[in-house]
Amino acid sequence: MLNLAPTTRSLQLLWWTAALILLASPLSAQWVNEWTSITVDKEPAFTLSDSTAVHAVRAADGGYAITKRVWVEKAAVKDGELATGSTLYNAKGQAIGQTQKALLFDEPGIPSDRRMAKKYVTGLIHGQVRSSAFISNSWPERTLVEFLTEKRVGPFWEAFSGYLQTFGFEELKPLPGELNDAGLNAWVLRYQDVKNQDEQRFRMIIFTRGEVGIQCVLTDEEILELPKLKGQESKPYGQLHHLAKPTTTQATGYEYAAYACIPLESE
Repeated sequence: MLNLAPTTRSLQLLWWTAALILLASPLSAQWVNEWTSITVDKEPAFTLSDSTAVHAVRAADGGYAITKRVWVEKAAVKDGELATGSTLYNAKGQAIGQTQKALLFDEPGIPSDRRMAKKYVTGLIHGQVRSSAFISNSWPERTLVEFLTEKRVGPFWEAFSGYLQTFGFEELKPLPGELNDAGLNAWVLRYQDVKNQDEQRFRMIIFTRGEVGIQCVLTDEEILELPKLKGQESKPYGQLHHLAKPTTTQATGYEYAAYACIPLESE
């Protein structure tokens, strides 16, 4: 069994910096600074606590459109609108921000946790930020490219397991037989703020050969400029980046793994 516990001997400083920022709460998203100005129609829209995770997409003006899944008190929502001054909570009921104006409350729903469902509703809120809003090294795709590009000292797995832990990857189980028979493992990073769902589709899946190295990287949309790339394929389920040429059986396993990480609601 693979051991994801990082050691202090040779983990890269980058991983430790990001892990400390997360305060032991790895998340599949970008992390915003507390001082970030989040706007809607160029007006202050809502605040978020330092290192809160959001989903971010590049906007035409050079900034980013962000989405955050939140829990709010039922009385704060009326006719699809979230009231000014409403406290924003996470899935544990911890306050993470506040609205500064009335906001569209997108995809409203009932929390799956019965305790939370008594008091709260869930939904998505949206806003715009500048590129400076995000904490450094909080983009898992960019950090992976940097990791594979830079020269490393020490065993591959000691550093790479730190990357997996920092960004919140989970091992895919059960593994498709095509991958298991080939001696491969799969590590999944899911979106958390794209939709108002507890389980969301994959953002990245990294296929490794034991603790030796990376065999393939599958991203939802982004095409990565990885070093020593053997091939790149655009598939209906995502973007494949081959660091080793796959067999036909392995390629089938990649596809099965991808669809196993796409909930039916988001296909």
